[in-house]
Amino acid sequence: MSFSKNTFTNIFGEISSEFNVYTIEDIASDEKRSIISGPFGSNISSKYFTEHGVPVIRGNNLTEDNTKFIDEGFVFVSEEKAKELNTYADVDDLVFTAAGTIGQVGIIPENSKFDRYVISNKQLRVTLDLNKVNQHYAYYWFSSKLINKYIKQLNTGSTIPLINLTILKGLPIPLPSKDLQDKIANIIINIDKKIEINKKINKNLEELIKHIYINWFEDFEPFKGNTFHDTKLGKIPNGWNVKPLHKFIKFQEGPGIRNWQYVEEDGINFLNIRCIQNNDLILNTANMISKEEANGKYAHFMLNEWDLVISSSGTLGRYAIVRKEHLPLCLNTSIIRFKPLHSINHYAYIYSYLTSRGFYHYLLTMGSGSVQLNFGPTHLKQIDLIVPPEDVLKRYNETVFPIIEKIVKIKAEINKLTKLRDTLLPKLMSGEIDVSKINCDLKIIIRKIYIKSSKLFLWRYLSENKNYIKNTKSNETLLKSRTIYKINKFLAKFTTRYRYYRQQ
Repeated sequence: MSFSKNTFTNIFGEISSEFNVYTIEDIASDEKRSIISGPFGSNISSKYFTEHGVPVIRGNNLTEDNTKFIDEGFVFVSEEKAKELNTYADVDDLVFTAAGTIGQVGIIPENSKFDRYVISNKQLRVTLDLNKVNQHYAYYWFSSKLINKYIKQLNTGSTIPLINLTILKGLPIPLPSKDLQDKIANIIINIDKKIEINKKINKNLEELIKHIYINWFEDFEPFKGNTFHDTKLGKIPNGWNVKPLHKFIKFQEGPGIRNWQYVEEDGINFLNIRCIQNNDLILNTANMISKEEANGKYAHFMLNEWDLVISSSGTLGRYAIVRKEHLPLCLNTSIIRFKPLHSINHYAYIYSYLTSRGFYHYLLTMGSGSVQLNFGPTHLKQIDLIVPPEDVLKRYNETVFPIIEKIVKIKAEINKLTKLRDTLLPKLMSGEIDVSKINCDLKIIIRKIYIKSSKLFLWRYLSENKNYIKNTKSNETLLKSRTIYKINKFLAKFTTRYRYYRQQ
């Protein structure tokens, strides 16, 4: 199957003379069944699922945001059923979505949790010839925005978007020499590694906040010496109160913005649920309304830095903090913004409460709707919460807000690195940036980013906090928590690396 260089240039733009255009069929392994579709739906329905066995790759394991593979959330089939299906996916294989969210692509990583997988009826799998193509180079091309847009244009479905094996086999890829592929892949891999490190740090920091919140306000460990009294929410320390949520937290639901109000350019972004991803705001797909409407009748819906936004329809409980670089930004229906009603010293407590398992339980149990759950101001006004005294709220804010602040800063850095990667990718894969003369170890270059403040903050904060915990008998549980242990283990490893890379 051929794809001429001229055709490629007309669709994707100019490429270097050192690059040639191939198709997936050209770079697939010569082995039989190197390019396959999933089984018929009736052959892999829920009646065949088991508690353990061979994991089934579905759409929830693939993304459009350069997350290589989501190695969790599987259903399983037995070993016997997997052999019968014979739709295996192994390490370094590419997996594409064939029905639904076409454009999703993943690669099975070397450190995958399972030895092998099978694909569902809505996926396609490609085993590559690694003598012809670097598997990571291929993944980065097929997950890029350029090819994602092209795949969506090839949709053959009327109701549900579809692509088939013929379309997959004909997808183009620009290839330089194998040596240049390796160098290009190496550059992007190391940027991705830095992004993943930052994501792991944030995950640990978020877990740390949850542990501190539970320790203080569910287990009441620092307050065990107090006397307690009964309330509708259980026993709480004397001097603490139970109040309606709307008398402690300010909230506002967005307006209903209609399609005919959208503008294509020179407008103001407004939020929708799909913009809230992985506890952050991704606005590259946000729609816009005119500046006149945004600053006129919707002026009171314009978001501010540090607003906490939470999805209130469909997938309930997605949340993110609005950063300065997100602005100007307008609230929209199905999303509620939250902020302290009385004092900024309440921010950490409000953030911790609204992202807690208890509040999420309220969302699920109180939400209404036959097709999809909805949760709004009416429901929020029915919720009561524990309100500690002002000195406790202030002390908690002094302890936790620096962690929240660091999470926000790291998310901003992730965003910058993502933009760098997405800007570099088409330039590298077209030959616009020549990497042929790069001989240095790119891992060293990228890893020098380690000396930035993110891990130093974590190191410094935990050292200070651990000293406080050691001197506070009531917090021994927190000190022994698995999260603290993991972070300290990570920091010990980082210390050695930091000293090494500092000398490079």
